Amino acid sequence: MSEWINGEQMRMGFLYAAENLKKQKDLLNRLNVFPVADRDTGINMTRSVELTARSLPPDGTPAEILDEAYLQLLECAHGNSGTILTLFFEGFSTALPAESRISGRDLALAFQKGAQTAEAAVPHPMTGTILSVASQSAKAGISMLDLTEDAGLIFKRITDEAHAALLLTPFQNPILGRFQVIDSGAYGFCLVLDGFLQSFAPELSIQNYPEFTLPDMETISHEGTASTAEASPAELPQRYCTEFVLEFFPETDHTEFEHTMKSFGEYYLCAARDTLCKIHIHTNTPQQILKTAAAYGTIRSRKIDDMAMQISTTDIR
Repeated sequence: MSEWINGEQMRMGFLYAAENLKKQKDLLNRLNVFPVADRDTGINMTRSVELTARSLPPDGTPAEILDEAYLQLLECAHGNSGTILTLFFEGFSTALPAESRISGRDLALAFQKGAQTAEAAVPHPMTGTILSVASQSAKAGISMLDLTEDAGLIFKRITDEAHAALLLTPFQNPILGRFQVIDSGAYGFCLVLDGFLQSFAPELSIQNYPEFTLPDMETISHEGTASTAEASPAELPQRYCTEFVLEFFPETDHTEFEHTMKSFGEYYLCAARDTLCKIHIHTNTPQQILKTAAAYGTIRSRKIDDMAMQISTTDIR
């Protein structure tokens, strides 16, 4: 058991998390029906965590490792789930003390801050997603403080509760319930937690995963799964998943920028640090939003996915 967690264990947690996501990448894609069945959750989460894990320094305190991970995720995270994961690590990293090792209490409180930060950043948070799984597992971690401050035991409790909350997602989200599947992004989040548990307390780590029901992709291809769940792929309310990293000009009014960006579509997410921000949004006018954003700063990277095309052309049956 690990009563304390050091920086090396935190770094290894990302490496194990990347391995877990890579192994389950195809399954995550197949489970992806919410918010849009574009079947790329596995690709996006795996790429986000793999690139982050490779970039981490060999040495540092837990807080320093997590802070560097957050900065890397700002640059490389993709998709709705990848951006929410970034927001989670924003809160997690800022709440850790600057010590060479952290206690179970430090871990539980920082995890709770991560869950709160991610939920606060989502304009209309829904249950049955990463957000509800993170929130429920954070509460379990806090409740363990009445019994122990052993970091390994506390994180085991957090991880177990995350998996229990994952199984409830089809009953909490009507779109998941329609197809009788767990939430793909929430499962990816559980796999990330499993990776950290492998590092923090390997003797307590999860070795085998249950079989999950897969969605009927023929039904999805006819019905769609967007905000208006009856929409076909060609009738998505907002067709393009648009993401970019922006470095603000010094004089930028950040409140005005955020208000302007939100007006372009739905599923808006923004993760930021100092002059750098990562934007994720579903929109019908990706080029217009990029042109508008360029008036507020320098666009360092961009990615536009045609979700209707992804739904129509990806055969995973």
